[in-house]
Amino acid sequence: MFGCNINMDDEFAVVRSKFNLEALKPFQEETIRELLKGRDSFVSIKTGGGKSICYQGFQAMWAELHKCECSVLVVAPLISIMKEQCEYLKSCDLTATYIGRDPNEETDIINGRFQFLFASPESILSVQKWRDMLTVSKQYKLFVVDEAHTILHWGESETETEPFRVWYSKLGEIRSLIECPVLLITATANKSARREMQKKFCMKDCHEIVQNPDRENIKLFVHKFKSTVSLCDTFYFLIHLIKQEKELCERFLIFCPSIKTCSEIFSVLRMELGQLIKHVDMFHSQSPDTIKEKIKEDMRVENGNIRVLVATSAAGMGVNFKAIKYVINYGPPRDMDGFVQQFGRAGRDEGVAIAILLFNGKQCRKLDEDMKTYVLNEETCRREIILSAYKSKPSPNRIPHMCCDICAIKCACKSSDCSDVVHPFFKYKIPIYSSDSDTDFDADDMLDDTEISD
Repeated sequence: MFGCNINMDDEFAVVRSKFNLEALKPFQEETIRELLKGRDSFVSIKTGGGKSICYQGFQAMWAELHKCECSVLVVAPLISIMKEQCEYLKSCDLTATYIGRDPNEETDIINGRFQFLFASPESILSVQKWRDMLTVSKQYKLFVVDEAHTILHWGESETETEPFRVWYSKLGEIRSLIECPVLLITATANKSARREMQKKFCMKDCHEIVQNPDRENIKLFVHKFKSTVSLCDTFYFLIHLIKQEKELCERFLIFCPSIKTCSEIFSVLRMELGQLIKHVDMFHSQSPDTIKEKIKEDMRVENGNIRVLVATSAAGMGVNFKAIKYVINYGPPRDMDGFVQQFGRAGRDEGVAIAILLFNGKQCRKLDEDMKTYVLNEETCRREIILSAYKSKPSPNRIPHMCCDICAIKCACKSSDCSDVVHPFFKYKIPIYSSDSDTDFDADDMLDDTEISD
């Protein structure tokens, strides 16, 4: 079934034609080759790097080589991701759907009429008829887990409470239902996370493609503040900018660790901005779907009305936000993978962008060691600390004043722009001595790992 010996150089023309590509990237060709041999693969490439072509191209190649159709099962965390992928595949004259989209499609799904079937862990594993379908069907030649880091983030719990999405911990069961290679894809995964994920799927002799996650165009800042500093004082700079620039304000994305904190920041901005709050919005897992779609539509264009989006990690997956100049982490994410994904939302246009992490000491209690090291560091290049978690190093040719706040202090280039790349937080900061409110996170904060797909 697998292990075909073919001239790939000629055969990849099928993929290029099907998906209207001038050329495949080397990692895409390499991954498709290994999958066609029946080898499990793990691909960690930056968001927007073309990971999906690995399984899309596999399907086209398999059908061409074997002169018959096959199906690919893709497990994804969010309905928005499934919808977007299905629409794209249909535009390429391919058949695709997801479990739960239309009850009238269920017979066609069972009969293997779709080339791509998307599902959440809950929908594919908690319903017996879908388990039975996988057991009986010989149609599925590849099993894919998109956003694979969610296996660890959502399928496990560090306490005795039930995991955020318990069915993620059971995804490995699919290996016993269908006989085919597994492809795990994600934007970021450090070495220990990769090993743990591969272990859960019994992936032996796994083929790995791991890209250096460095985003050289993003300058990194960290600032510690007292827990007594009010939200109004903390975001004074942003209030000032919106009042001054209005719809011309550069676009900000503020990540919060909980829905409660997200709502509190939005409320402060609304109180201070009055009618200008129309340039600010809020996105989290409990936001109505109509609001989420409205925000996504606005953020897909560079000159959209929304200039500041206050969000939880629900805005870190399955979205395509344009022209994010600044990312603010109000409180550190629990692990480095989450942090890299969040601040990496900035500078997608390859222009200069800036990310700042604001924190107080109490927020460091439950962090992974890599993240704690990053937050508390005051001497070492911040980029070096991030990349060390991925066994990588920053470019030796990087410009110090464009790297991070620590390197900028040491920069001696004396160029005209050496001191220009500064976060607005520091440009418009006001003296702060006391506050009426406490910005620490209460025990009843609702952690928002992201929205759950039904």
